[in-house]
Amino acid sequence: MKDCNVLPDFKPGYIELQPIPKFQYQRTLADELQGNISREQALDLLALMQMVRCFEECIVDMKDGKWTPQEGFKFIGASHLSIGQEAVPAGALSCIEKTDLITSTHRGHGHGIAKGYFALRQMTGDELLDWMVKSGAPQADVNAARGETREQVLARAIDLHLFKTFAELFGKEEGYCRGRGGGMHIADFNVGHLGANAIVGGSFAIAVGAAMAAEKLDTGQVCICFVGDGAMNNGIGAEAMNFAAQDQFTKGCPVVFLVENNQYGMTGQQDKEVTGIDFLAQRAAGFARDNMHAEVVNGMDVLAVRDAIARAVECCRQGDGPVLVECETYRYYGHSLSDLRDTYRTKDEEACWKSQDAIDRYVDKLVDAGVASREALTQLLAEIKTRVQAAGVKAAVEGTDPETADMLEGLFSPNCCVEPDARWRTALEKEPRKVRRDKEGQIFVRQAVAEALIEEMQLDRRVILYGEDVADYGGAFQVTRGILDVFGRERVFNAPISEAAIVGTAVGAAAAGLRPVCELMYIDFILMAMDQVGNQAAKNRYMFGGKAEIPMVIRTTVGGGKGYAGQHSQSLEAVCTMIPGLKVVAPSTAYDVKGLLKSAIRDNNPVVFIEHQSIYTLKGVCPEEEFLVPIGQAAVRREGTDVTIVGYSMPILVAQEAAELAAQEGISCEVIDLRTLIPMDEATVLNSLKKTGRLVCVNQAPKTGCFAEHIVARMQEIGFEYFKGPAQIIAAYDCPPPMAATLEAEFQPNARRILEGIRKAVGATVTA
Repeated sequence: MKDCNVLPDFKPGYIELQPIPKFQYQRTLADELQGNISREQALDLLALMQMVRCFEECIVDMKDGKWTPQEGFKFIGASHLSIGQEAVPAGALSCIEKTDLITSTHRGHGHGIAKGYFALRQMTGDELLDWMVKSGAPQADVNAARGETREQVLARAIDLHLFKTFAELFGKEEGYCRGRGGGMHIADFNVGHLGANAIVGGSFAIAVGAAMAAEKLDTGQVCICFVGDGAMNNGIGAEAMNFAAQDQFTKGCPVVFLVENNQYGMTGQQDKEVTGIDFLAQRAAGFARDNMHAEVVNGMDVLAVRDAIARAVECCRQGDGPVLVECETYRYYGHSLSDLRDTYRTKDEEACWKSQDAIDRYVDKLVDAGVASREALTQLLAEIKTRVQAAGVKAAVEGTDPETADMLEGLFSPNCCVEPDARWRTALEKEPRKVRRDKEGQIFVRQAVAEALIEEMQLDRRVILYGEDVADYGGAFQVTRGILDVFGRERVFNAPISEAAIVGTAVGAAAAGLRPVCELMYIDFILMAMDQVGNQAAKNRYMFGGKAEIPMVIRTTVGGGKGYAGQHSQSLEAVCTMIPGLKVVAPSTAYDVKGLLKSAIRDNNPVVFIEHQSIYTLKGVCPEEEFLVPIGQAAVRREGTDVTIVGYSMPILVAQEAAELAAQEGISCEVIDLRTLIPMDEATVLNSLKKTGRLVCVNQAPKTGCFAEHIVARMQEIGFEYFKGPAQIIAAYDCPPPMAATLEAEFQPNARRILEGIRKAVGATVTA
């Protein structure tokens, strides 16, 4: 980064850390009622806490057989409860705007209920009706609501909110995620709830990405990232916090890391067992000079939580994020209802925490402040319990089970080629310099990549580019060099060497309105990010009922032939193709690289875009005018009648050399470049197989478990009758890529090995 010099300074001294405040809140409810909170808001906090507790008590009762919403109903699914922790979601989400964002955790019923509840209470009558329509309310209910007062419509909306939460828990079509996610994966994008996550710490980077999108799109939103104490010990936590605190984010990253420390990560005790610190907030000192404004608050006091998060949110809105707030709280039940909690904690400990119960103590405060009598509050609590149970009964009785015929609905967005909107076009002081073509109209493949990126970034300012070393240096292969000069660091910037954070922030940024292109230097490194690739990017849309749009591209490279050995030369595309929800592209020519990359950026689905390092310096014809290559269409590179050769990326170029050698022996080969692995153009391959009856598949990955095996298996499944002999797979050896030149030359598919496969395919038929 040439913007600032890093100079040697070896003067002796000490690194001094700023103190982190803890339990500073000492105000009373009477104090808060003097302008900070209204009587109605004070009662709302109690109502919400009771709503969350009653919702989860229904789950306990159903598991114990004490209460069932209908005869014969059986509750299945996860039961990770937050009973005891209600003050945290109530206090935190009572002080944000309805448009603000949250990410949640597997113990997230309270977060979802609270986000919806407080967002609905901020809506106008028309906004409530609109939310009801978007949320799938029965038309009769919507029609009835049109003639009611705002308060009546609000009551309907809150009941619908509870119903949809129960319905998701029960796996019903009316649930927030159409029953695809269940209790651990609830989201409502209509109120900025970007989803709960069953992977501990899984949403850490997603929240940072969403906050980054809010800052870059200037929406004014803040993202509250709910994480548990266990997540603070996970690698993605460190990566995400470091990412959010980068100095190059001069406007700050508007994310609040809210650590809900209920003292146990499943059974591991945070204090005096699985960590070496007294408070998890101490970790903040390792990521930012200002400790990310960290503080520790009483998570059993709803007013203390509200005060801390209100200040944290304002800090973010002023451009001084990120912020970390640790809320000390307690879960009364175990990790799940099957957890024998007395094996790792004592009854005395539980009793001490229950003496600080958030609801009981807050009722005392309401009475002491003269907000309501104890009798009135007791009646309010009973009414809420009845209301919650009614929503559960309605969900069980009226909810419908999803149809098995709809199993795949929502996996991919149908918006796979979004036309650029003139509103998002980038206004540049001068047009980027065009790449000079040779007399045949050819450019290098690496230039085709850069040209595609520049064109799409110019067409849509929501497209950003980041990754390891992509800015000043232009990436490890100089592919993106010069793009920073065109768009500046707001759009092109280096990321820390944090592959999980790179991909995870892209997921969050895409969900919040950007169209990120993130780069992983080598596909070998994707294994560092596989949770974010496989459990987040790939599953987000389907898991949340087909409602999320995740328009992101993961650019990465495969290699070989350079002696880089086992951790810089692998071909791991099959790792990605086996995960539903990802599109996987692997082009071989300059034309296809540019056209497919542009299509990938315009696709509203996550795309893994694989570039082979060995083709960067190859030339190919690539028009200057606008063009796209559709994802999912193969190209017939050579027509033939005897053998069908199928491959992609660099190996298909080698296969064409082998086809030429085969032609000299009188064997006519048809060569098909898949270009896209997922979705695969099965029709083109099958039509060729019908003509030739013989199949040779080529790829650079080790043979066992490679994508070529999938091609063969699929063709055997849909075209068995057309085979005249066994299919052949030409792949790498079943070992890591070796460094030695002699071994590496043999390890990869070469023209000789492919020709041998062609001969075997034909010879097998002749012998038969």
